[in-house]
Amino acid sequence: MQIPASMMATVLVAPHRFELEQRPVPAPGDEDVLVRVRACGV
Repeated sequence: MQIPASMMATVLVAPHRFELEQRPVPAPGDEDVLVRVRACGV
């Protein structure tokens, strides 16, 4: 499986205000795990 270059991220920009932004996918370190989330409900 190939890791994409970017992802969608929900960013807190002010109290009680979130925005959806395109961000680069972080590179996992030696002891990290990169997890793909297909859906999330809040």
